[in-house]
Amino acid sequence: MASRPGGHQPGVTTPIIAGAGGLGSGQVGGPAPVITAGGATPATNVGTGVKNASLSALQEIEEAYNKRLDLDVAQLMESFGDIIKVASITYNESSISKDKYKLAQESYQIQGRATNIVSSAESLLAMVTELKQTLLLNDANTLAELSTRRQQELTNQKTAVKQRVLGLKEEVDRTIWELEKACYGSVPLPPS
Repeated sequence: MASRPGGHQPGVTTPIIAGAGGLGSGQVGGPAPVITAGGATPATNVGTGVKNASLSALQEIEEAYNKRLDLDVAQLMESFGDIIKVASITYNESSISKDKYKLAQESYQIQGRATNIVSSAESLLAMVTELKQTLLLNDANTLAELSTRRQQELTNQKTAVKQRVLGLKEEVDRTIWELEKACYGSVPLPPS
């Protein structure tokens, strides 16, 4: 089956993924899916339905990525197979060599398949970039862990500062008591 130079077969559409501006274009390298910190899509934000909706949305996104991956890998394999078929040398009893027209035709077919291979490879690379961005921007578990860790560090620092201030207060009280004792003679004991 012949394929278009754009890398996709006629009649086969790429999956549509919801992005920041609504529905994706279905083109290679389209908008990445938007997932909020809670793991939900922006449209789902209430009660227990959020968890189910977010799981459903994530499953749909995963399915769309799997379809894109399958289409691109199938396109790669088909194009490589077609190049090998076209480039094979067949020995017929009537003629051993090919004429110029046949060579030009095969060259054109190979160039078209090579374009499909490049297009599929670029699509796969774009998908890898989208997945990396999605992981970095929307990994709720890591963001929550980082937030908890930062909050714990700040709590530890706050406790250390409070202890240091209390220690300085006691030291200042002791020093003032010693100064009053030295200056005024007998002074009652400092409060504990």
